[in-house]
Amino acid sequence: MTVVIERAKDFRELAHFLTELNNQKAFHIGYCGHKVEEIYETLKADFVREGQSTVLVAKNSKEKIEAAIGLDIDEESAEVWGPYNRNTSINIQSLVWESLLQEYPTIETFYFFLNKENLKQQEFMKTIHATKTGEYLILEIKKHTFQVVNELKSTPYIQSDFDAFAMMHGQAFPNTYYNAETIVSRLNEACILKILKSESNEILGYAYYEVDSLIEEATLHYFAISPMTQNQGYGTTLLKEVITEIFSFSEISEVKLCVDHTNAQANHVYFKVGFEEKDVLYSYRLNRNATVNKFI
Repeated sequence: MTVVIERAKDFRELAHFLTELNNQKAFHIGYCGHKVEEIYETLKADFVREGQSTVLVAKNSKEKIEAAIGLDIDEESAEVWGPYNRNTSINIQSLVWESLLQEYPTIETFYFFLNKENLKQQEFMKTIHATKTGEYLILEIKKHTFQVVNELKSTPYIQSDFDAFAMMHGQAFPNTYYNAETIVSRLNEACILKILKSESNEILGYAYYEVDSLIEEATLHYFAISPMTQNQGYGTTLLKEVITEIFSFSEISEVKLCVDHTNAQANHVYFKVGFEEKDVLYSYRLNRNATVNKFI
């Protein structure tokens, strides 16, 4: 098959291509969403650099997309949307990948997030010498199956909570993408930090979530219980209250979480509240100096 490799110009066309493939487990990439509008908006926001698309596509003679790989770039690293490939052979996607490496020589580290059933791309990870770094569960709970809580014990964050919250957050999520100061700076009616306290006003746990009404999506970014008070039911209490609040937004009909597959203690709380397993994902990391630039 003769193909032309080029930068994606029509994000609407690309969003439809990605939606079609990403809703199939055999092609599923964890970084990418499942809805056309969500994907389209993310492409416009995160996949343009210096006025150019950071997605390369391979098109056939009829101008139809056969393969695509995109980079969500952050300085010298990038999360990879893909590879997406309609074909049984990896030859076309290998050409796209090689082109991306040449287009972005300053990117040193690439991150991939593949569905357990995406066997073709797992084989490609071996080809390019990417390292498997973890296994994750995608959990899901739907509004119509969830039993809401009528009485809430958690309270909205107030400034006097900061020191204890910051200490707990730093211990629970060291080197994470949002530190305590960033979380507090983001707070508004759609970015919410809930605190669960004891009768003596000590922080037992917290949860931070964001609601995007435009794309009808809610994200529970952080959820933690003090190590001193675990296994006493506080985690279940707080999580039920947070899900109740999230579902109070009329636009939200489901909540999805990505959690460490190996953290059985925390995952038990999610299942107890009513979350169900949707997908298993594998994470990979590739350092540029480990890859082989010739595939075919």
